[in-house]
Amino acid sequence: MNLKSSKVKMTIVIVVIALIAGMFGVFAYQSNQKRKAEIAAKKEAEREKKLEAQASMPVTNLTIAPGREYTMKLDGTKAKVKWSTDDKNIASINDKGVLTSKAEGSTKVTAQYFKKKFVANVTVKQPKSVMATGVDDGIKEVFLTFDDGPSVNTAKILDILKQNGAVGTFFVTAQNPKSKDLMKRILKEGSAIGAHSYTHEYSIYKSEQTYFDDLNKIEDYIKSVTGKTTKLVRFPGGSSNTISRHYATGIMKTLAADLEKKGYKYYDWNVSSRYKTGKSSYFDA
Repeated sequence: MNLKSSKVKMTIVIVVIALIAGMFGVFAYQSNQKRKAEIAAKKEAEREKKLEAQASMPVTNLTIAPGREYTMKLDGTKAKVKWSTDDKNIASINDKGVLTSKAEGSTKVTAQYFKKKFVANVTVKQPKSVMATGVDDGIKEVFLTFDDGPSVNTAKILDILKQNGAVGTFFVTAQNPKSKDLMKRILKEGSAIGAHSYTHEYSIYKSEQTYFDDLNKIEDYIKSVTGKTTKLVRFPGGSSNTISRHYATGIMKTLAADLEKKGYKYYDWNVSSRYKTGKSSYFDA
Protein backbone atom coordinates (compact mmCIF):
# COMPACT_ATOMS: atom_id res chain seq x y z
CA MET A 1 0.00 0.00 0.00
CA ASN A 2 1.45 3.28 -1.02
CA LEU A 3 1.37 6.52 0.97
CA LYS A 4 -1.33 8.05 -1.17
CA SER A 5 -3.72 5.13 -0.61
CA SER A 6 -3.10 5.27 3.12
CA LYS A 7 -3.97 8.96 3.25
CA VAL A 8 -7.21 8.36 1.34
CA LYS A 9 -8.25 5.57 3.68
CA MET A 10 -7.40 7.68 6.70
CA THR A 11 -9.45 10.53 5.35
CA ILE A 12 -12.40 8.22 4.79
CA VAL A 13 -12.15 6.85 8.32
CA ILE A 14 -12.02 10.35 9.77
CA VAL A 15 -15.05 11.41 7.74
CA VAL A 16 -17.01 8.32 8.80
CA ILE A 17 -16.10 8.90 12.45
CA ALA A 18 -17.11 12.54 12.12
CA LEU A 19 -20.42 11.58 10.56
CA ILE A 20 -21.12 9.02 13.26
CA ALA A 21 -20.21 11.52 15.96
CA GLY A 22 -22.39 14.12 14.31
CA MET A 23 -25.30 11.71 14.15
CA PHE A 24 -24.87 10.85 17.81
CA GLY A 25 -24.66 14.57 18.59
CA VAL A 26 -27.85 15.31 16.68
CA PHE A 27 -29.59 12.35 18.31
CA ALA A 28 -28.43 13.48 21.76
CA TYR A 29 -29.60 17.04 21.05
CA GLN A 30 -32.94 15.87 19.77
CA SER A 31 -33.36 13.55 22.74
CA ASN A 32 -32.50 16.38 25.10
CA GLN A 33 -34.98 18.73 23.39
CA LYS A 34 -37.64 16.05 23.42
CA ARG A 35 -37.07 15.45 27.12
CA LYS A 36 -37.29 19.19 27.81
CA ALA A 37 -40.50 19.40 25.76
CA GLU A 38 -41.99 16.45 27.64
CA ILE A 39 -41.11 18.03 30.99
CA ALA A 40 -42.58 21.37 29.87
CA ALA A 41 -45.73 19.65 28.56
CA LYS A 42 -46.10 17.75 31.83
CA LYS A 43 -45.75 20.96 33.83
CA GLU A 44 -48.25 22.73 31.57
CA ALA A 45 -50.71 19.84 31.88
CA GLU A 46 -50.37 19.96 35.67
CA ARG A 47 -50.88 23.73 35.63
CA GLU A 48 -53.95 23.45 33.39
CA LYS A 49 -55.36 20.65 35.55
CA LYS A 50 -54.90 22.81 38.63
CA LEU A 51 -56.58 25.79 36.96
CA GLU A 52 -59.43 23.58 35.73
CA ALA A 53 -60.02 22.39 39.29
CA GLN A 54 -60.37 25.98 40.47
CA ALA A 55 -63.06 26.81 37.91
CA SER A 56 -66.79 26.33 38.48
CA MET A 57 -70.03 27.24 36.75
CA PRO A 58 -72.42 28.86 39.27
CA VAL A 59 -75.49 28.60 37.03
CA THR A 60 -76.08 25.19 35.44
CA ASN A 61 -79.84 25.51 34.85
CA LEU A 62 -81.26 28.71 33.42
CA THR A 63 -84.78 29.61 32.34
CA ILE A 64 -85.03 32.81 30.33
CA ALA A 65 -87.71 34.58 28.30
CA PRO A 66 -87.25 35.04 24.53
CA GLY A 67 -85.41 38.17 23.47
CA ARG A 68 -83.42 38.54 26.69
CA GLU A 69 -79.74 38.63 27.50
CA TYR A 70 -77.93 36.89 30.32
CA THR A 71 -74.22 36.95 31.07
CA MET A 72 -72.98 33.43 31.69
CA LYS A 73 -70.03 33.13 34.06
CA LEU A 74 -67.31 30.68 34.88
CA ASP A 75 -65.89 31.48 38.30
CA GLY A 76 -62.23 31.08 39.22
CA THR A 77 -60.82 31.43 35.70
CA LYS A 78 -57.45 32.93 34.81
CA ALA A 79 -57.48 32.30 31.08
CA LYS A 80 -59.85 32.67 28.15
CA VAL A 81 -63.08 30.68 28.14
CA LYS A 82 -64.55 29.42 24.87
CA TRP A 83 -68.36 29.63 24.83
CA SER A 84 -70.75 27.79 22.54
CA THR A 85 -74.38 26.64 22.32
CA ASP A 86 -75.82 23.48 20.81
CA ASP A 87 -78.64 25.34 19.04
CA LYS A 88 -78.00 28.94 17.95
CA ASN A 89 -81.61 29.26 16.78
CA ILE A 90 -82.77 28.98 20.39
CA ALA A 91 -79.95 30.94 22.02
CA SER A 92 -76.61 32.32 20.88
CA ILE A 93 -73.61 33.31 22.97
CA ASN A 94 -70.64 35.55 22.22
CA ASP A 95 -67.01 35.21 23.27
CA LYS A 96 -67.70 37.25 26.41
CA GLY A 97 -70.36 34.84 27.63
CA VAL A 98 -73.36 37.06 26.84
CA LEU A 99 -76.26 34.73 26.07
CA THR A 100 -79.07 36.02 23.84
CA SER A 101 -82.30 34.02 23.87
CA LYS A 102 -84.16 33.87 20.56
CA ALA A 103 -86.91 31.27 20.40
CA GLU A 104 -88.65 28.95 22.84
CA GLY A 105 -86.95 25.62 23.34
CA SER A 106 -84.04 23.99 25.15
CA THR A 107 -80.33 24.01 24.41
CA LYS A 108 -77.03 23.52 26.15
CA VAL A 109 -74.36 26.13 26.74
CA THR A 110 -70.80 24.86 26.92
CA ALA A 111 -67.87 26.68 28.47
CA GLN A 112 -64.55 25.13 27.48
CA TYR A 113 -61.70 26.03 29.80
CA PHE A 114 -58.49 24.40 28.61
CA LYS A 115 -59.62 20.79 28.01
CA LYS A 116 -62.42 20.75 30.59
CA LYS A 117 -66.00 21.48 29.57
CA PHE A 118 -68.71 22.95 31.78
CA VAL A 119 -72.31 22.58 30.60
CA ALA A 120 -75.45 24.54 31.51
CA ASN A 121 -79.00 23.64 30.50
CA VAL A 122 -80.88 26.61 29.08
CA THR A 123 -84.65 26.72 28.64
CA VAL A 124 -86.13 29.58 26.66
CA LYS A 125 -89.82 30.11 27.30
CA GLN A 126 -92.31 32.88 27.83
CA PRO A 127 -93.00 33.06 31.57
CA LYS A 128 -96.49 32.35 32.80
CA SER A 129 -97.18 33.62 36.26
CA VAL A 130 -100.00 33.74 38.73
CA MET A 131 -100.02 37.51 38.27
CA ALA A 132 -100.49 37.24 34.52
CA THR A 133 -102.81 34.24 34.26
CA GLY A 134 -104.35 33.65 37.67
CA VAL A 135 -103.12 30.05 37.47
CA ASP A 136 -100.41 28.63 39.69
CA ASP A 137 -98.11 26.62 37.40
CA GLY A 138 -95.91 25.47 40.30
CA ILE A 139 -92.92 27.58 39.26
CA LYS A 140 -91.35 29.44 42.17
CA GLU A 141 -90.87 33.06 41.19
CA VAL A 142 -89.89 36.38 42.70
CA PHE A 143 -91.68 39.45 41.37
CA LEU A 144 -89.48 42.54 41.31
CA THR A 145 -91.34 45.81 41.69
CA PHE A 146 -90.07 49.37 41.75
CA ASP A 147 -92.00 52.42 42.92
CA ASP A 148 -92.01 56.21 42.60
CA GLY A 149 -90.09 56.44 39.31
CA PRO A 150 -89.00 56.86 36.69
CA SER A 151 -85.98 58.36 38.41
CA VAL A 152 -82.21 58.61 38.02
CA ASN A 153 -82.01 54.98 39.21
CA THR A 154 -84.43 53.52 36.65
CA ALA A 155 -81.88 53.27 33.83
CA LYS A 156 -79.43 51.48 36.15
CA ILE A 157 -82.16 49.06 37.23
CA LEU A 158 -83.14 48.35 33.63
CA ASP A 159 -79.50 47.68 32.75
CA ILE A 160 -79.20 45.15 35.57
CA LEU A 161 -82.47 43.45 34.63
CA LYS A 162 -81.37 43.18 30.99
CA GLN A 163 -77.97 41.75 31.91
CA ASN A 164 -79.66 39.04 33.96
CA GLY A 165 -82.52 38.21 31.62
CA ALA A 166 -85.09 39.45 34.12
CA VAL A 167 -88.04 41.82 34.06
CA GLY A 168 -89.89 43.85 36.67
CA THR A 169 -92.96 45.97 37.26
CA PHE A 170 -92.53 49.72 37.65
CA PHE A 171 -95.30 51.54 39.51
CA VAL A 172 -94.86 55.08 38.25
CA THR A 173 -95.81 58.63 39.15
CA ALA A 174 -95.78 61.78 37.05
CA GLN A 175 -93.24 63.60 39.18
CA ASN A 176 -90.30 63.37 36.78
CA PRO A 177 -91.44 64.44 33.29
CA LYS A 178 -87.85 64.32 32.03
CA SER A 179 -87.94 60.53 32.36
CA LYS A 180 -90.62 59.87 29.76
CA ASP A 181 -88.12 58.00 27.59
CA LEU A 182 -87.49 55.64 30.49
CA MET A 183 -91.17 54.76 30.64
CA LYS A 184 -91.01 53.83 26.97
CA ARG A 185 -87.86 51.80 27.58
CA ILE A 186 -89.53 49.90 30.43
CA LEU A 187 -92.13 48.52 28.05
CA LYS A 188 -89.71 48.07 25.15
CA GLU A 189 -87.49 45.79 27.25
CA GLY A 190 -90.36 43.60 28.41
CA SER A 191 -91.08 44.99 31.87
CA ALA A 192 -94.50 46.23 32.94
CA ILE A 193 -95.82 49.60 34.05
CA GLY A 194 -98.37 50.05 36.79
CA ALA A 195 -100.07 53.13 38.22
CA HIS A 196 -98.78 54.32 41.59
CA SER A 197 -100.23 57.83 41.74
CA TYR A 198 -99.96 61.11 39.88
CA THR A 199 -98.71 63.16 42.81
CA HIS A 200 -97.85 60.61 45.54
CA GLU A 201 -99.56 62.92 48.01
CA TYR A 202 -101.41 61.02 50.73
CA SER A 203 -104.16 63.60 50.58
CA ILE A 204 -105.55 61.56 47.68
CA TYR A 205 -107.12 59.43 50.44
CA LYS A 206 -109.54 62.20 51.48
CA SER A 207 -112.33 60.43 49.60
CA GLU A 208 -113.05 57.94 46.85
CA GLN A 209 -113.43 60.86 44.46
CA THR A 210 -110.01 62.36 45.22
CA TYR A 211 -108.33 58.95 44.89
CA PHE A 212 -109.89 58.09 41.55
CA ASP A 213 -109.29 61.60 40.20
CA ASP A 214 -105.60 61.06 40.90
CA LEU A 215 -105.68 57.53 39.44
CA ASN A 216 -107.32 58.78 36.25
CA LYS A 217 -104.64 61.46 35.89
CA ILE A 218 -101.78 59.00 36.16
CA GLU A 219 -103.54 56.61 33.78
CA ASP A 220 -103.92 59.39 31.22
CA TYR A 221 -100.29 60.35 31.72
CA ILE A 222 -99.06 56.78 31.15
CA LYS A 223 -101.12 56.48 27.97
CA SER A 224 -99.93 59.85 26.66
CA VAL A 225 -96.30 58.79 27.11
CA THR A 226 -96.40 55.11 26.09
CA GLY A 227 -99.62 54.75 24.11
CA LYS A 228 -100.55 51.91 26.46
CA THR A 229 -103.00 51.54 29.33
CA THR A 230 -102.55 49.55 32.53
CA LYS A 231 -104.80 47.91 35.07
CA LEU A 232 -101.99 47.30 37.56
CA VAL A 233 -102.11 49.52 40.64
CA ARG A 234 -100.08 50.00 43.79
CA PHE A 235 -101.47 52.23 46.52
CA PRO A 236 -99.03 54.81 47.89
CA GLY A 237 -98.11 53.28 51.26
CA GLY A 238 -99.73 49.96 50.34
CA SER A 239 -103.31 48.75 50.75
CA SER A 240 -103.01 48.52 54.54
CA ASN A 241 -101.23 51.80 55.18
CA THR A 242 -102.10 53.70 58.35
CA ILE A 243 -101.53 57.25 57.12
CA SER A 244 -104.81 57.19 55.13
CA ARG A 245 -106.85 57.10 58.35
CA HIS A 246 -105.78 60.70 58.98
CA TYR A 247 -107.83 61.65 55.93
CA ALA A 248 -110.73 59.19 55.96
CA THR A 249 -111.30 56.26 58.30
CA GLY A 250 -111.76 52.93 56.51
CA ILE A 251 -110.98 54.43 53.09
CA MET A 252 -108.49 51.71 52.07
CA LYS A 253 -110.97 48.85 52.38
CA THR A 254 -113.47 50.78 50.29
CA LEU A 255 -110.90 51.70 47.62
CA ALA A 256 -109.61 48.14 47.38
CA ALA A 257 -113.11 46.83 46.75
CA ASP A 258 -113.89 49.60 44.24
CA LEU A 259 -110.68 48.99 42.31
CA GLU A 260 -111.49 45.33 41.78
CA LYS A 261 -115.03 46.16 40.70
CA LYS A 262 -113.53 48.46 38.07
CA GLY A 263 -111.30 45.71 36.72
CA TYR A 264 -108.02 46.74 38.35
CA LYS A 265 -105.52 44.55 40.18
CA TYR A 266 -103.64 46.09 43.08
CA TYR A 267 -100.41 44.65 44.46
CA ASP A 268 -98.54 45.19 47.71
CA TRP A 269 -95.18 43.66 48.65
CA ASN A 270 -93.93 41.17 51.22
CA VAL A 271 -90.24 42.06 51.15
CA SER A 272 -88.80 45.56 50.91
CA SER A 273 -85.22 46.62 50.32
CA ARG A 274 -85.85 49.62 52.61
CA TYR A 275 -86.54 48.57 56.15
CA LYS A 276 -86.39 50.26 59.53
CA THR A 277 -83.34 49.08 61.41
CA GLY A 278 -84.29 46.93 64.37
CA LYS A 279 -87.98 46.92 63.51
CA SER A 280 -90.16 44.59 61.58
CA SER A 281 -92.11 47.24 59.70
CA TYR A 282 -91.16 48.66 56.33
CA PHE A 283 -91.05 52.18 54.99
CA ASP A 284 -94.09 53.27 53.03
CA ALA A 285 -93.53 52.98 49.30
